[in-house]
Amino acid sequence: MRLDGRVQPAEIVYVVNPASGRGNAVPHDEREHVEIVTGETFRELHDRAIAAIERRPRALVVQGGDGMVSLGAALVDGTGIPLGVVPTGSGNDFARSAGIPRHAPAATAQALVSGILDRTATTRAVDLLRIRLGERHAVAVNSLNIGFDARVNHVANRMRLPGTARYVAALLRSLRHFVPFTAELRLNDGEARIDPSAQVLAVANGASCGGGIRLAPAARLDSGEFELVHVRGASKLQLLTLFPIAMVGRHTGLRVVDISQARRLRARIPSGVYVYADGERLRGADDPHPLDLEVTVAPGALRLVVPAAG
Repeated sequence: MRLDGRVQPAEIVYVVNPASGRGNAVPHDEREHVEIVTGETFRELHDRAIAAIERRPRALVVQGGDGMVSLGAALVDGTGIPLGVVPTGSGNDFARSAGIPRHAPAATAQALVSGILDRTATTRAVDLLRIRLGERHAVAVNSLNIGFDARVNHVANRMRLPGTARYVAALLRSLRHFVPFTAELRLNDGEARIDPSAQVLAVANGASCGGGIRLAPAARLDSGEFELVHVRGASKLQLLTLFPIAMVGRHTGLRVVDISQARRLRARIPSGVYVYADGERLRGADDPHPLDLEVTVAPGALRLVVPAAG
């Protein structure tokens, strides 16, 4: 489907995470048509972006990592406004799964903005993960991570190493104090089951996490289902080697790994367990209460802008 309508100044809202990556890539020759939104803090950025979206632009473009894509998806959810992505984060796992170029942000921004303005861009429908944590609601575009991998994400966010190297270093640091947890799980409308030795619960919309670790190699953004990667009963050595093996997608046959396809997950997670979505914390280890969590897939809920080839 082609983007249509007359081109007007500030018809595109372009939201930039100043803390992520390689600067503002919006083309200089197009800026009269673009409202650039940034902020000193994420809260300020969020509030300014909401105000800009309320002016009903023809498209929203976000520049940053997976957390920025998640923010953009939440902003346009239910509005029909398409979303363009310029990946400049440390992991960019959503961009990997979506086939968005990750190494030339200026060229990607030029192609997106020009394609929207000259009406050569199209849109692709991809799925969203809708998340309920108690009374809170959120969305994710790439993954929801519970347990050990969420703890690794938490540690990685405090490190300055690039991409996958940062994730591997965080893996080593996180392993020392991690203990399994008891989770009550229900997939789709099936019976609840209790796992007393859960270690990883990853709800995957995209194939990778942690900057290219292919935890759910068969996951597709437009399949109408997510993949639940469930790791339980692994020794510390097995946990240590799991993620390097997963970098090439060779972990799926391991005894401690179970991968299921589903449209809905309901889970009860005890206190002290991290929950992260698209690299951003939803719940810390300091939360003293058990958590009732629900994840559902919303097929085709996000319209992703695709520039014309060439």
